[in-house]
Amino acid sequence: MGYVQSGKTANYTAVAARAVDAGYRLIIVLSGIHDSLRNQTQVRLERELVGLSEESWEAVGWTLLTGRNADFVPTDAAILQRGGAFLAVIKKNTHILAKLIEFLQAAGARVGDLPALIIDDEADQASINTRGNRDPAISDEDDASDKASAPSPTNRLIRTILRILPRVSYVAYTATPFANIFINPQALDSEAGEDLFPRDFALQLPRPDGYTGTEELFGVAAQGRDVLRPVPEDDVQRLRTTGRRRSAGLVVGPAENLIPTSLSDAFLTFCLAGAVRELRPGLVGQPHTMLVHVSSRTADQARIAGALKDQRDIWQGALQQGQSLDGLFRGIIRSHLAGVELPADESEIIARACRVMGGLEILELNSVAGENLEYDLHPGRHLVAVGGNRLSRGLTLEGLTVSYFLRTTNMVDTLLQMARWYGFRTGYEDLVRIWTTDGIALWFTELALVEQSLRDSLRSLAHAGRRPDEMAIRLRAHSGLLLTARNKSGLSTEVQDSWSGEHPQTVMLPLGNPDRLVDNRLLTERLISNIGGGRQIAGGWLLQDVPPEIICDYLRLYRTHDEVIAFRGHELADWISERAGAGELVNWSVFVAGSREGADTKIGGLLTGVVTRTRTSSESIGILIDPRHEGVDLPGGPDAYRRRNGNYDAESMRAARPPTEGLLIVYPLDPASLGVGEIDAVIAVALSLPRTSDGASTSIVNRGVADG
Repeated sequence: MGYVQSGKTANYTAVAARAVDAGYRLIIVLSGIHDSLRNQTQVRLERELVGLSEESWEAVGWTLLTGRNADFVPTDAAILQRGGAFLAVIKKNTHILAKLIEFLQAAGARVGDLPALIIDDEADQASINTRGNRDPAISDEDDASDKASAPSPTNRLIRTILRILPRVSYVAYTATPFANIFINPQALDSEAGEDLFPRDFALQLPRPDGYTGTEELFGVAAQGRDVLRPVPEDDVQRLRTTGRRRSAGLVVGPAENLIPTSLSDAFLTFCLAGAVRELRPGLVGQPHTMLVHVSSRTADQARIAGALKDQRDIWQGALQQGQSLDGLFRGIIRSHLAGVELPADESEIIARACRVMGGLEILELNSVAGENLEYDLHPGRHLVAVGGNRLSRGLTLEGLTVSYFLRTTNMVDTLLQMARWYGFRTGYEDLVRIWTTDGIALWFTELALVEQSLRDSLRSLAHAGRRPDEMAIRLRAHSGLLLTARNKSGLSTEVQDSWSGEHPQTVMLPLGNPDRLVDNRLLTERLISNIGGGRQIAGGWLLQDVPPEIICDYLRLYRTHDEVIAFRGHELADWISERAGAGELVNWSVFVAGSREGADTKIGGLLTGVVTRTRTSSESIGILIDPRHEGVDLPGGPDAYRRRNGNYDAESMRAARPPTEGLLIVYPLDPASLGVGEIDAVIAVALSLPRTSDGASTSIVNRGVADG
């Protein structure tokens, strides 16, 4: 399991190289379902695995069975008599897979001399069996006509390839392995053999340095980044009318105002970002991309791309007639690039932005218009990519700065894969902007918690030294989305409600309800005053030896947002009381977090500075907890729980916490940064909980795996 756009290709390229060194001779990479991703992968493997370059196009020690623009086509199987290694990069397309099977079957005994490695990239796409399996106990005569019970075609063909090759290893890669985890580990088909459940190992790839992911864009690290821009409902309706007939397209608008204001702002911001990039060292001549993802329908994409081109032509026509766009661009700089250090004065930046606008390319990326971004052929372009499903998985958008994203889904894995803004943004992190709706931003905020719970579960599996078929991987449920499609999760089931080893937090706050904010402020004032004492430590005040009854009373009275799911005070209090009855969570600490930069306020007589958090949607602040705060009451403090890269390891802090001890963290938030008045601090709260004897939190698991 990697991160979205985090370097999985580089990892499996290295795995393939090591495999060839160890004696593997046939490397087959199953690279998504679209030509764009397959072609991109072929180019990278030719360069980074085979060693082809502009100086040398000779594949020394390799035979290529596919090309940069040519998927697998059958050839004489005698080619496998050559020495060296063989490389095939193929789409997960049934016709292509069937041709590969014919080729391998024609090779006969030759495949016995070809130890093979199959790398399944985007392994939760197309590879999953969404149908059944034919019972090996039933004879062919009895079951030959029962096609309905056969595995889904792509899955069946991949399993057939594994069965044909006598010496083969299969490694699956994805950033969203929800569907893979729910595969039946006992599934067996009479013809295709075992299913693709990851029975031997499930590993989390290291988080690369410089990676921009969910935490940086929607968590605590996003607080100073100024990334998100809300798209008003009126603009959404202009682009996507509600209740339209299935055959109707998107409504773009009248000729005098071709695109909504939010899309116009995003486009102009992209032009300015391009101008800034051209003046920054190391970025000159590098690709620069904007993503526009509103609809999955190709007709809609064509209409939006056309409207963007027409609007650009209007602006370019104005420039050619001697009119100035300075006022337009200066407003964008003030609104959307405030705080960005400009490498030249505004006039020069605006002049360059006008040239960027005139030279940029607006490209549709879909099955009708084509799907090749051709970064290798045109490396220095400014490119606006308008698309849908072709932009949703695997494909890397190089130099992505501005995203305009309105696409909705009801599945976690699909939503994460559509987040093309994740990746490496070295040298231009400050230029990343995302235009989206409040609802989608809120989904991503909670996704940060879902994603983290999965990674925690994979670490627990590794620490326990167990295989995935010996110990169930636990997945946190999302309040508004399915983890994956229903036909991919037939063995998913919920397990008992518990918060063992969790860190529930108020990511949604009743910011539109002043009465609740005041009640929570007074409640917290009483809590800290009644406990009394406290000592000042780095980052705030620590109060210790607090009975669980006081914590439970506080949680029951704390008033949350009506739609909150992850932090349910009454249920948390009931669970804590239950664990206390079992001798766990009987001793509590309370930490009042503070910031030296924040305005002073007093909480129960303790002087502290308010903490800055900003909205990621109308009611959400993203991730609340600063990871180091989960270790303030532990021996050695948070510095004893750092990873090699210097980051704090909150999961290790919770694992080290004795089961008798819990931590309540109180965050007095700066009301000004949240757009709230008439109060000195908005109170948000979180818990850091040890592993208790009742197991993990409310989770979704594969019921075919022992709950080890």
